[in-house]
Amino acid sequence: MSDIKKVYAVYVSPTGTTERAVLAAAEGTGRPYEKIDLTTYQARQGFKRSFGPDELVIAGMPVYGGRLPMKLDDFFTGLMGNDAPAVALVMYGNREYEDALIEMKVKLEGRGLKVIAGAALVGEHTFSKNIATGRPNADDLQIAKTFGQKAVKGIDKALTGTLKVNGNYPYTAPGFNPAYPRYLTKHAVIITTENCTRCGLCAENCPWGAIEIDDEVSYDPLKCMRCFRCIKYCPSNAKKILDLKFYEYKKGFEERLNAQRKEPELFFSE
Repeated sequence: MSDIKKVYAVYVSPTGTTERAVLAAAEGTGRPYEKIDLTTYQARQGFKRSFGPDELVIAGMPVYGGRLPMKLDDFFTGLMGNDAPAVALVMYGNREYEDALIEMKVKLEGRGLKVIAGAALVGEHTFSKNIATGRPNADDLQIAKTFGQKAVKGIDKALTGTLKVNGNYPYTAPGFNPAYPRYLTKHAVIITTENCTRCGLCAENCPWGAIEIDDEVSYDPLKCMRCFRCIKYCPSNAKKILDLKFYEYKKGFEERLNAQRKEPELFFSE
């Protein structure tokens, strides 16, 4: 059973931090792996993939308000586990991951996957490069590689064991609901300046389908998860946040989240 022939790195990664960690874990297994990037709304539409017992799925997502992002049911419904082994990985911005990892485990198991290991890693925060700057760094990625190696090495025992991860089920963390923005997100209103060339990249790459393909200037705030992917990757620097309260509150947010450096947490079946 431990003869894993192929690994699938499946993830949603709006700003690239989750992707780096998932790929590092896949590389650490020492097996051939295939990257399945389901970050964009378009990529998830109609996605279906079935897995077998000689394949390992490493699934990763970012954390929003201590939970997995809303509106990603299409990520999970495309996975057909067939009792294939899986690894759950979440990436958070040095605050807390709360119920996100256990939620990932529950959702993967609901798709017929056998979750044998879990990891909560730290990445640079979506709201500020001054929070967990440059993470996951080289040390974090080496931990992710070692994690992948250990997950494969102990897979026989893990398949008959029990995996316990941190978190509450039923969930107690509220997560982030764009219909009820709080704190910084309340003031994170994205505007489009005259620099916009209507290239359409923001609409194509929005993970939440919040920007229409034929209308790159406006967006749906009830769908937008404030990942700021459109701001960070706009080639014309046309997307911005103008609310001064956002920047005023961000300073205190940075100080609070940088008060303690969080480290990766790894969990294996026993």
